[in-house]
Amino acid sequence: MKKTLACLGAAVAMAATLGAADFNVRDFGGSVPKAAEAAAKAGGGRIVVPAGRWTSGTIWLKDHCELHLEKGATIVGSTKPADYNANDVFPENFWSNGEEWSGGHLVLAYKATDVAITGEGTIDGNGPAFFGEPDYDSWFPGYKYGLKLFPTDRTWYRPGPMVAMFLCKNVRVEGVTLKNTPCWTCHIRCSDGVVLRGVTIDADRTIANSDGFSIDCTRNVQVKDCKIFTGDDGFAIRASCARHAATNFCENIRIENCDVSSCCFGIRYGIGTGTIRNVEVRNCRFHESCHGIGFTPIWTGKGRGVHFKNVRHYDCFIGECELPVAAWMPDIDVRCDDVSFENCTFESLQPIGFNGPAAKYSNLSFANCERKYLDKIKVRYNLRWHNEHPDRSRAFMAPSNGVNELVKCVNCRPSASFEGALSLSFDDRNFAEWRAAEPIFAKYGAHATFFVSGTIDNEAVATMKYLYERGHSVGLHGLNHVNSDEAIAKHGADKYFADDVYPQYERCRVCYVTVKSFAYPNGRYSEASDKLFRANGWWVKRVRGVLPGAAPYDPQGVKQKDRKPLQTIDALFASEAELRKRYRIDTAILGEAYHTDLDEVLACLKRAKERKEFVSFTSHGISPDAKHINLKTEWLEKILAYAKEIGLPVVGFDELPPLDK
Repeated sequence: MKKTLACLGAAVAMAATLGAADFNVRDFGGSVPKAAEAAAKAGGGRIVVPAGRWTSGTIWLKDHCELHLEKGATIVGSTKPADYNANDVFPENFWSNGEEWSGGHLVLAYKATDVAITGEGTIDGNGPAFFGEPDYDSWFPGYKYGLKLFPTDRTWYRPGPMVAMFLCKNVRVEGVTLKNTPCWTCHIRCSDGVVLRGVTIDADRTIANSDGFSIDCTRNVQVKDCKIFTGDDGFAIRASCARHAATNFCENIRIENCDVSSCCFGIRYGIGTGTIRNVEVRNCRFHESCHGIGFTPIWTGKGRGVHFKNVRHYDCFIGECELPVAAWMPDIDVRCDDVSFENCTFESLQPIGFNGPAAKYSNLSFANCERKYLDKIKVRYNLRWHNEHPDRSRAFMAPSNGVNELVKCVNCRPSASFEGALSLSFDDRNFAEWRAAEPIFAKYGAHATFFVSGTIDNEAVATMKYLYERGHSVGLHGLNHVNSDEAIAKHGADKYFADDVYPQYERCRVCYVTVKSFAYPNGRYSEASDKLFRANGWWVKRVRGVLPGAAPYDPQGVKQKDRKPLQTIDALFASEAELRKRYRIDTAILGEAYHTDLDEVLACLKRAKERKEFVSFTSHGISPDAKHINLKTEWLEKILAYAKEIGLPVVGFDELPPLDK
């Protein structure tokens, strides 16, 4: 990697200096393309875009030209096909009839030297203008925000990659925001010497092709301090130029201190017929990706695919994903050699996996890495996306598939499966108070469970979705809030289920609200009620009751006889093994009516952490002046702050370990 870093240093130095003359777009009738043309004719200079919105078609950057967007400046992509370059403007340009995007670009450089895009302004590709409404319930893999795949114009389609640099030398993109791309955001192909620093990519995450940085057959690249939000891959490191892949290796690339939130891959290495080598990724964070880091040498199973060589990752976090690291090597001309991960943390549904013939791999290694098992991951509009997964595993590596024996793991492990946990749940219809308290949960990285009673009307649906989308669990609490033990004894289990439980569930189902738990009203249950839910409530993973004797006083203020301190009541706590057997979670109630002692509650948290146990508390509303069986905002903050201080996770019912079968 010493050679790589030396090349990167040279690239930074070469890209630093451009022409000094300014060409303000105001002096060219507000036309950015005309100002850029004038700068090119002068042999270089700065195309200055002042504050304001400037609609534009293709902006050509020629030798020694810098497109500089001042603070408050926004270039907005035109919706007129005639404003963009033709598809065949130069031999290396390309487009996609299959995905329906053209070869038009908003900012374009071809065989240019010393070009830059800088400033504090925004380039807005106007992507949503080329599409109708997204499919919010698509089954297309990975697109949990919804899916826009085909544009409304089925002839010209839509613009292609928004910022495109082909066969250029010394490219710099710094400080700007690249927004609402109609296709890939920034595509750099067959270039040499590229610096991408402090760039924010903010894509319409429902557009399927809204990749962040696409680096293709390009060498000597430095990416640093960038924030990327995309509906497709965050980075696409490619070797796919049909004309130049054999001679232009994609090599000497360093990506450092970047935050990436993507729907597909955080980094996808591959696609093409060339070579990707000498890549170093340091101190980056990847969120929400279907695959965190992936190696895909070819889309089809024929011909030559990509060869990967010397790809290193250090001190990275990959979380909220299905697969943290995955590779697929078909039995054709592909290679994956010298790939490593050091000091990395993974949080995922599935373990790391390499697939394909073992002969296609060599020198794969992980050192000082940890993988945390996730039972579910956060979803957006498409509530079916990875809600359940049939092949979850707590292992670090996937089960043996012929390749994993080649992987060298040094001090790598799955995270401890259970380190203790606190569950907080809240009942009834305290919607405004729950929403108002959500920032407190977010502040401490905590999740709760909210059980809704009564009719699941539009207000309830909106609140349940709001909470679910922020990582909380939502459940049901009975349509009529009747005591299940009394109702079943008087009218029978079937009638109770039909009258008080199923109508709530059915309303949630048609509104795409995912519920997996039920809380017995007033904590009242019986053997018959538990049996009923196990038999009829296939969607119910857990039910919640109240542990008798786990509060100092009853609601009438009568002291419960022989009541022990909460932290000494063993039935309130459960080890992981016990929790996996508990279909019904029995909880203790918090609130003024029960004369709750906050110090006693904190002592329970301390015990749960020290003994790696689970403990559960419930209340109703949350407010500063809470009375009765509601929770004071001050108490909530103290509980969450102490849990964070001692390292005790605060989880919702949906995040509990699954029951043993």
